[in-house]
Amino acid sequence: MMTKSDFLKWANGKKLDYDGVPSQPYQCVDEIKFYLEKCYGIKNFSFTTNKNPHGYAKGLWYNFDDYPQLKGKFIKIKNTPDFVPQKGDIVEWGTYDGVTGVAGHTAIALGKGNRSTFYSLDQNWGGKYYCAEIKHNYKGVLGVIRPLLKCTTANLNVRSGAGTNHPVVDELPKGTLVKPLEYKGNWARIGENKWCFAKYLD
Repeated sequence: MMTKSDFLKWANGKKLDYDGVPSQPYQCVDEIKFYLEKCYGIKNFSFTTNKNPHGYAKGLWYNFDDYPQLKGKFIKIKNTPDFVPQKGDIVEWGTYDGVTGVAGHTAIALGKGNRSTFYSLDQNWGGKYYCAEIKHNYKGVLGVIRPLLKCTTANLNVRSGAGTNHPVVDELPKGTLVKPLEYKGNWARIGENKWCFAKYLD
């Protein structure tokens, strides 16, 4: 499977049509469906549920708990005044006058930005029916569906502290999903007294 970084490079500039519906090609949700399959092995994901019968993009936020495929692989984080999306976050917009329509919008954060603006890879935004890097403000942003980070190397050492001077207490097999609790320099804490080199988490 692809890493988040590989997917963002692969998708940039492409017209993505996941389900081949002639009346609705190259939608923002098509980009997310490809992302979920290529990075997380979630095939044929559908935004449509009983509570989201039209398959609106914003339904992923409002009905997150109704998607069992995402359980244990993603978490939901609300937009707040000090919030900044991380690379690979699925950004969710609601219906917001002058910004989005009734369906809302969704895109993948690039990990660039601050509390005023951020960048994401969007499809079907501003008349662009292909994936393009877009600069956004936070108007209409509900929050993000954040993937847990994946270990990208075999047998990644887990240490008791943030640095190679701390003893190894465990190993992460390649592909293991973790939720970093904090960062200290190049190190990520993934549990109580458990740190690993953040370079190998994507």
